[in-house]
Amino acid sequence: MRVELQPAYVLHTRHYRDTSMLVDFFTPQYGRVSAVAKGVRAVSKTAKQKRSLLQSFKPLLISWGGKSDLKSLFHIEAQAASYALQGERLFSAMYVNELLTRLLQAEEENDDIFYLYQQVLIQLNLHEPVDIILRRFELTLLNYLGYGLQLENVADTGEAIAPDGRYQYFPERGFSAYHGDQPLRNSFNGADLLAIAAADFQPTARAAAKRLCRQALGFYLGAKPLKSRELFL
Repeated sequence: MRVELQPAYVLHTRHYRDTSMLVDFFTPQYGRVSAVAKGVRAVSKTAKQKRSLLQSFKPLLISWGGKSDLKSLFHIEAQAASYALQGERLFSAMYVNELLTRLLQAEEENDDIFYLYQQVLIQLNLHEPVDIILRRFELTLLNYLGYGLQLENVADTGEAIAPDGRYQYFPERGFSAYHGDQPLRNSFNGADLLAIAAADFQPTARAAAKRLCRQALGFYLGAKPLKSRELFL
């Protein structure tokens, strides 16, 4: 099978054999695709030109083929210049890339997540606070992956979350009422949960959303830590 001129972004690269690279691409119709970019680490001018395209956050068009899980990259061209991200915003985009690399199934159509990814790159180029951009992305990503958080109702009873209540979060089932005296790491104020549900990221909700998203994503990521979090999160 050969796929021609599919929109794509580079999620991750690593060296392969003497002169090639293994590249994880993100595409709308085929999701995460792993392909060998042959010879791009050679010293020729053509190899250097191809290697310069294999940058994160650059809109690309790629063609690939092959019957195995590891494809061969046949063609690559730039659609536009790379997003010019620096500092915290660059590290945030690297975090988004690592999340997608870890959570996306190989070769599974993900139009909605691809559009979400494009939007987060655009937003990181603007002036909105980075943590709010990331929380919106994380919550929407969980929803698109089928792991969406029910922030307005108690899981075991279906009762509405009360602003003055406190609730304990369990990734495998949702929120349960918490009546203990001491706040737990996985307990949250009802008012914060309702604010997160309404995308109202006022200060206490921003802190709660970061803690909640880390717990929810951590459940699906497993024990292996995210390298990008070591940079700033």
